[in-house]
Amino acid sequence: MALTPSRMPPFAGLLAFDATLRHGSMTLAGDELGLTQSAVSHRIRALEEFFGAALLERLNPGLRATEAGTRLARELAPLLGTLAGMRRRIAASPEPRGFRLGLGTSLLAWWLSPRLPALCEAFPDLVIDVVTWDTTAEAARSEVDLSLLWLPQESGTAGAGEVTFPVEHVFPVASPTLLRTMRPGSDWRTLPLLAKGRRGEETGREWSWATWRAPGREAMRFRDIGSSLQAAMDGNGVALARSLLVADALRQRRLVRLAGENEAFACTKSQVARWHDLHDGTAARMAAWLVSSAGREGASEGVATVADSSRD
Repeated sequence: MALTPSRMPPFAGLLAFDATLRHGSMTLAGDELGLTQSAVSHRIRALEEFFGAALLERLNPGLRATEAGTRLARELAPLLGTLAGMRRRIAASPEPRGFRLGLGTSLLAWWLSPRLPALCEAFPDLVIDVVTWDTTAEAARSEVDLSLLWLPQESGTAGAGEVTFPVEHVFPVASPTLLRTMRPGSDWRTLPLLAKGRRGEETGREWSWATWRAPGREAMRFRDIGSSLQAAMDGNGVALARSLLVADALRQRRLVRLAGENEAFACTKSQVARWHDLHDGTAARMAAWLVSSAGREGASEGVATVADSSRD
């Protein structure tokens, strides 16, 4: 079926919607697009009429996307990323833009790495340089276009663009192989416990085994969460996990979740995508793509019991 203008959303409205979401303000979106605030508002209203749904909720102060607006933002980010590189591709430019994406080593290994092919496909006009760090100090020194940071909640930075990933939860995990060594009816809390970071420097009560009423012994301590999760997957004990990092391992049954939904603790930190050049639309669109990917692919974590694992 041929596409006609009546079936296509108004492109000017899509640009206005994207800029307004990135800036959180129609006035600032107008500054970027060379429009008045009222012209931006008019274009967004036309877009809402096309979809038959409100896309933005007006707050006092500020704006936020409705459920329909969030769905549109997820669809729109990769499309605009492709369009942004069209001139370079059509002109066969030999020099695509280099784009530096910075993140922690654990986030790369446990979440982003399997998604890199899809990310490159969504932004074909970029040469993505992945920069990793192990500490907050290293992250602060890194010069990147977009940073994925693990930060205390409500720790925004003035003058920077920012998108927050979905809320994460902390819960214990172990390998199916280790669980099969337990006697029926045994409590996982009696297994060797794995910890991360320096003793006494846990960043939230959700990371303390005392919070989980685990009487077992702390068998090993690791520098970072990625190492402790790898040790758990190798059958060395039970580790505390972030929902985003272990979503793939749970789906693939390489790890088993040991606590139900109502037993998990919400993280006191959030994964945040942050960029400092507010005029860099590519950084904003990549941030939206990454957050959307986390929302889609991390939604189902699955819960298994010791008994379930013994039947595998």
